[in-house]
Amino acid sequence: MLSMLSVAFAAQASEVSKAAKADPIVIAFAIAYFVLIIAVGVYSRKFTQKATDYYVAGRSVGAFTNGAALASTYLSPASFLGLPAFIFILGYPMWWALIGIISGMTIAGVLTAGPLRKYGPVTFTDYYCDRYEMPVLGRFIAGIPTFIAGILYIVLSLVGTAIFFVALLKVNYVTSIWIAVVVVLLYTVLGGMYATTWNAMFQCLIMVAAALIAAFAIIGKVGGLTPFFQKVIENSPKIFNPPSAPEGAPHPFVATWMGVIGFFLTWHYGFATMPYTVVRFFTAMDEKTAKRSIIWATLMGGLLYFGLAIIGIGAKLIMETYHPLAAKAAPIAQAKHKPLAIIILVLIKKAFGIGKVTDYAMIAAVEALKSPLLMGILVAGGLSIAMSTVAGWVMVLNALITRDWLGKAFNVKFVEENPVTAARIITVILLVVCGIIAMNPPGLVLDLSGWAFVVIIASLGPALILGIWWKKATKAATIVTALTMTPATLFTWLYAKMKYGKPHFFFLNKKIITPHQFYWIFIGFIIFVIVSLMTQPCSEETVKKYCEELHE
Repeated sequence: MLSMLSVAFAAQASEVSKAAKADPIVIAFAIAYFVLIIAVGVYSRKFTQKATDYYVAGRSVGAFTNGAALASTYLSPASFLGLPAFIFILGYPMWWALIGIISGMTIAGVLTAGPLRKYGPVTFTDYYCDRYEMPVLGRFIAGIPTFIAGILYIVLSLVGTAIFFVALLKVNYVTSIWIAVVVVLLYTVLGGMYATTWNAMFQCLIMVAAALIAAFAIIGKVGGLTPFFQKVIENSPKIFNPPSAPEGAPHPFVATWMGVIGFFLTWHYGFATMPYTVVRFFTAMDEKTAKRSIIWATLMGGLLYFGLAIIGIGAKLIMETYHPLAAKAAPIAQAKHKPLAIIILVLIKKAFGIGKVTDYAMIAAVEALKSPLLMGILVAGGLSIAMSTVAGWVMVLNALITRDWLGKAFNVKFVEENPVTAARIITVILLVVCGIIAMNPPGLVLDLSGWAFVVIIASLGPALILGIWWKKATKAATIVTALTMTPATLFTWLYAKMKYGKPHFFFLNKKIITPHQFYWIFIGFIIFVIVSLMTQPCSEETVKKYCEELHE
């Protein structure tokens, strides 16, 4: 019986693949989008004459443009694909996301945006080198966790871009990966941070509009807001319940707040310390501009998350009611005793070779509306958020590798004489390597994002934030925290993923939910404080220049 079902499943997937055709309207939207961003890349080339132009856009970006670029770069496919997919899988109130983003992102305006712009470094590792008096070692202590997180983020962003190319062109996922690599190369290599910034601003507007339009279209499809929520609850009675701990574990209230504090607040608190957002503080015109950028980023992010939460809440209902594959999937769902929406996604996965089935949930929900115009808008928004994030991280990593490691640490002559050319070469290498990994990603886009966040915040967050605000922060504490937290966060995430199947279980006990092993962030701060109190602070001159004066 099972073998017959498998054969039928494969046959249905083959039919889906053969019948799928790219829609001209959707392609037209994508072409217009590509023309815009590539044109910006080519045009920006004339402004990219010096290394500071390529790395920090000449420190000339205004508040709205910088804030929109911040939102676009920060809110990656982990948000655009991952949040609706997470709601689709687990079900939970939308205010989780909204509380986290509004609380976490605004903290950055106080903690790091103003002080770091006043300091005015070029790359993320500069502050660690100057504040903790380790001009060479600091580039590796801060650089290695940054490199690990950057690779994870570029991979998940390429995955997101490829998934939208599948929706756009109806071609195989692997083919879509390499289309994504080529398109990102075209504008990132040419224009550097100028192109990345202006493109990210346009991309922010597109992705927010796409999420809101899709959300209201879903509500309209079922007859309005009240019928929408009524039908959602009929389809999924427990969708608004607090997410429970593993089966048999009590205290759903604790589980809810574990999610609010441990997942979303931690995630968006990372806005203050993540390299690809911190670098955006360097591109702002001045301190006030850097702080105002946070306001615009929070506003844009809040609107985006509201739209995505609605899409995630309605995804299962819309797919099971309106998706064109629902009729083909229904017999298989009944035979396998699986939700119809899951079988629809599995058919799509098998037809196009998509790495992780639920990452396509949001796109499938909009496909169910059967509107090429709406799908064109969504694809443009999805490509916007995915490509802006990959471009932002590529800029962070090529600056890290070329300027910090090859230039400052190893004094490679070619890099010192040709910084922009070297950065472009590294960009090509990074995208090709990450493209290969993205062909078979190690997790869902939201899981990869959470992993990258915990690695960075736990290992480097304490040294950055406490370095600015606490005079007793020490070099020894920076080294010990980074060297302890980096392997700990990598190991425990992988262990939980491999042993229990999900990285959200506490690695020693499946009955405890710990989103992405987030507890390491608090442990990292505790270790940093203890070691700082036991070791010698930096010189008075260094503390005054890189701590006290930055927040006076």
